[in-house]
Amino acid sequence: MADAAAGSNPGVTARRRFAGFAILRGDLGDGAFANAIEAAGLRLPATPCTFVAADAPSERRIYWLGPDEWLLADFGAAADWAAPALADGVVVDVAGGYVAWRLTGPRANELLRQASSYDTHPRSFPPGRCAQTVFAKMTALISAEPGKGATFDLIVRRSYGDYAQKYLAAAAAEYGLAFAAPPG
Repeated sequence: MADAAAGSNPGVTARRRFAGFAILRGDLGDGAFANAIEAAGLRLPATPCTFVAADAPSERRIYWLGPDEWLLADFGAAADWAAPALADGVVVDVAGGYVAWRLTGPRANELLRQASSYDTHPRSFPPGRCAQTVFAKMTALISAEPGKGATFDLIVRRSYGDYAQKYLAAAAAEYGLAFAAPPG
């Protein structure tokens, strides 16, 4: 659905992204866990507040949430994480627990800064960064996509999904907003 007020050049485009999500917990300092992660073909971000993307054309992302916790997101067609056999670690399927939007456009960063006190300016929040923060009175994970200009993913708990969409529509009205249909 597209917002008629957005015109032909919206300042922000919001596209709902469907995904499979899982939480991974474990200790990277534990050799058995690290070996199991490597055997599963996963590359975990070890730097706080960053994420890694799987090689193209995959739409998989692994977000650092804490020293021993990562959010696995598969935005691809399969939208499923096969739980790797982990020694001293755990993978929990939380696919039904989150919703995501891809925010693009020249005013996407302004929209994020309007709703959050977290500084998402490119000098402070370069591509490849992610942060758990408050966004419009709800907990959210925001990430800056590498190589895609002003492109961000916004992930919130499913219980806030309708509220988040209404907030995006109201807050971005001054910039021109288009809700784009999900691909497929």
